[in-house]
Amino acid sequence: MHPDDNRCAGSDPANPQPAASQPAVPQQADPLRRLLPGLLPELRAFARFLARDAAQADDLVQEAILRALRAEAQWDPATSLRAWLFHILRNAFLEQLRRRGTERRALERLPPPAMPAASEQEARGQVADLQRAMAALPAPQREALILVGAHGLSHEEAAAVVGVPVGTVKARVARARMALAQNWTESGSPA
Repeated sequence: MHPDDNRCAGSDPANPQPAASQPAVPQQADPLRRLLPGLLPELRAFARFLARDAAQADDLVQEAILRALRAEAQWDPATSLRAWLFHILRNAFLEQLRRRGTERRALERLPPPAMPAASEQEARGQVADLQRAMAALPAPQREALILVGAHGLSHEEAAAVVGVPVGTVKARVARARMALAQNWTESGSPA
């Protein structure tokens, strides 16, 4: 084999024929690739909510982005990219959850990390109280509340992510808010 046999067509100035077999470079005008970077913080926050672990959340986001890019042709630009990506991320999480069920249950049994001192400890205590109150909610209510309340998705977008009717999402959010309000005392901590 001659060393020049690995040359790309069109790279030889003596032979200026165009390279027909080279794939086209994706254009940045593509709406998915243009809008995706702006949604990364929201995807990461939702993944942190689902996985409850920063490293797993980053892996989930990476997996969701890879799946979205592979299925790019399936996304309709007339629909919400955010809802579509959240749906992909949620499906990736559920798939991982099924595969790693035993590992996840073992990690959840670990004790919480030690708390730091005074005012920071009080603030962390309040956050921990909120986390416990949220964890006490049924998973469908907690998920709906996070999607609508924390991530700011519309009820319609959240319904598309979860795959249920809009009325179901509205009911779950209302029940979750009511349960949190009933469990929260005047002092700002759960009853």
